[in-house]
Amino acid sequence: MSKTTTERLQDAALARFAVQGFDATTMNEIAADVGIKKPSVYAHFRNKDELFMSLIPLMIESELAHARSVFQGGEAIRAQLLAYFHGIQERFDGSPQVRFWMRILFSPPVHLYEQVMQPMHIFMDDLEDIIRQAVGNSPLALAPLEVETQVIACMAMIESLQSELLFGGARKYRRRLTAIWTVFEAAVAHPD
Repeated sequence: MSKTTTERLQDAALARFAVQGFDATTMNEIAADVGIKKPSVYAHFRNKDELFMSLIPLMIESELAHARSVFQGGEAIRAQLLAYFHGIQERFDGSPQVRFWMRILFSPPVHLYEQVMQPMHIFMDDLEDIIRQAVGNSPLALAPLEVETQVIACMAMIESLQSELLFGGARKYRRRLTAIWTVFEAAVAHPD
């Protein structure tokens, strides 16, 4: 099934925003990427702000679906957590969607800050619930740390890894991942 013009505009905008940022992207560029004239864009979106905001629910849905596919709980919970953490860089490197997502999490357009952050807070709560369910239905539920503490620590690790990748680069991200995973494993280990 071919994509609608609206979907093609969203894809083009997302790719541009991921690389150039919101302010540097023009509606002319987005229209050209889709192969239409700029006035035709306005039949689908009133302005660049509306086009940008239309991407937020799509990204939230995609990111939550990814989290649900990774976090299944059970005996493999450690591997699932580590896969999610490693996936931060792998997905960032391979997907304009994920690059866009991480950039807006840390630096949304200033004039859209409140509009962006409201659904982001809901997203973070939903992600936390997914992790809570997976950890609660795994051997980690019996670890010395309470499930809630582990979940909050995982959320902090995710945010820390995303920030380090975005602002420090891949080498620093890998260094941080190694350190935080070592600390997490020690914290949830059963005493002998």
